[in-house]
Amino acid sequence: MVRRESFINKIRELRYRYKTTQKRTNLYRQSGTTNYISVPMSDLLEDEYVQNCLRQAGCSKEEIQSFLSAAKV
Repeated sequence: MVRRESFINKIRELRYRYKTTQKRTNLYRQSGTTNYISVPMSDLLEDEYVQNCLRQAGCSKEEIQSFLSAAKV
């Protein structure tokens, strides 16, 4: 499990910015593109969800693994 704040900090490094609040998620959109990530409002996020989002955002497998190992609860 990964803390939500750590994940948000990581996607901010990838130029994603807060766009809007939905019913159970916050929407972050990448500057200059139509790419977006819906971040659940729960305090802890599943590892698989984080891996998938970062992979779609363009992170390498090594970068994802190093982030997960550093951000584990």
